[in-house]
Amino acid sequence: MRIKEILLLFIVCSFMVVSCSKGRHEEFGRDLAKAFKSKKYKDFDTTSYNEVFKAEFKKIKPQLHDPIWISKIYKEEDKGLTLLGDFLVDGRLDTLNQYLLNSRFHGLNPDYFHAKIIADLLTQVKTKKFKSVEESYPVLAQLELYCADGLINYAGILKYGAVNPRTVLKRYYVDVKRPQIIEAQQALDQIDIAKFLADIQPKNGYYQRLMNLLINDGKTDAKRLTTEDKEKIYLSMERLRWPVKEYKGKYLLVNIPEFQLRLIENNTTSLKMKVCVGEAGGHETPILSGMIDRMQVNPVWNIPKSIASTEILSSLKRDPYYLEAKNMVAYRNGELINSPEIDWKNVDISQYSFKQNPGEDNSLGQIKFIFQNPYAIYLHDTPAQAMFGQDMRAVSHGCVRVQKPIDLAKFLLNDESKLNKVEKEIQASSNGQKVEARWQMVKDPIPVFISYYTAWTNDDGTLVSSKDVYGYDKMLLPKLKPYMANL
Repeated sequence: MRIKEILLLFIVCSFMVVSCSKGRHEEFGRDLAKAFKSKKYKDFDTTSYNEVFKAEFKKIKPQLHDPIWISKIYKEEDKGLTLLGDFLVDGRLDTLNQYLLNSRFHGLNPDYFHAKIIADLLTQVKTKKFKSVEESYPVLAQLELYCADGLINYAGILKYGAVNPRTVLKRYYVDVKRPQIIEAQQALDQIDIAKFLADIQPKNGYYQRLMNLLINDGKTDAKRLTTEDKEKIYLSMERLRWPVKEYKGKYLLVNIPEFQLRLIENNTTSLKMKVCVGEAGGHETPILSGMIDRMQVNPVWNIPKSIASTEILSSLKRDPYYLEAKNMVAYRNGELINSPEIDWKNVDISQYSFKQNPGEDNSLGQIKFIFQNPYAIYLHDTPAQAMFGQDMRAVSHGCVRVQKPIDLAKFLLNDESKLNKVEKEIQASSNGQKVEARWQMVKDPIPVFISYYTAWTNDDGTLVSSKDVYGYDKMLLPKLKPYMANL
């Protein structure tokens, strides 16, 4: 895995400052002797140790995940005690080791972070009666190196994920951005391992709920997780580690495999409704996010060329009055035309555009919800309500059809008078009155996240398991396996 440079540089800079704080760690041997009651440590010699450290680095280098960065961190002669010199005696390396051992609750394999090796080395340093201080040097050097490599990789994975989403899914439209290096240099001038480890733990409430399921698995009062459950949880936690805007405050969350939209405020689901999403095989709804800032009441549907050249044209070849029956109109080079007069079996369809006028039968329903994105994806009402009675609801061309558009409008507007106006206009359309499309702005734009999690939780923390409707779990699994905890 390619660890994100910002995090590594953060640790490098932090190590440098800590290392400088005690110079060459002249008191290191004396501190060890006192802490672990071994007089041999009093004879500790930094120069001799550094030679052993370099030799041990060459020996275990193939077992390290980031040997290039490790070599940069320890390129100076006196850096071989960067972690040990400050965090061994006071127990903070034990704290690090415990976090690494508990990485299984993140769906990660502690062995990837050398957790068991570190635990054994710590035990040797604390309890083994070395015949001479020189006998301890390889053990101490290995402990320093495995701790550094484990810390760098653990922090990197929690911060950015183990797998780059773009290597798994080309249609991943969430920006994968990294902070500028200068920001880390200005903000961080020292490292406190205990605080650092606590700070990098994912704060997302859904992540923590999934983590709790793993922590409580097998306890007498908890439902036992199946192998399939755990695999889905591991994959969902990895996706939650990928860089996304934080789920907080008031927002909408569309979970594609679950076919559900949640209206969430202050970590509580205000309302949950069914949705229909894009059909697998070319019309998949993309993973993206944005801010819903407006809605169109009684919308006009500007029919995409991809649909016009296939479905619309095919229908017109069978029935030249198809457009009139569907409340649609056609334009040729921008001019309104009379559809039945056209020989649709012999046309250049690229010269034509199509619209469906406002009305109860409009394919977008009577209201659509817009958020800025480069893929023309939006949420909308639909006249095809029967679809919400199906279990399998991957049936659209990519946009998200919502079951309760008025409830969604109420959540977004948070204004009774504006909502009443919207409802009256929709009712007029339902009564067959001729209506015009109208834009209604959302005073306080609300984030919407379109995501993909086959394992999710309700507010009470209970597991919601869904089918891998697009096969994205199947694509991610082989890339995540090297990092995954046992199932």
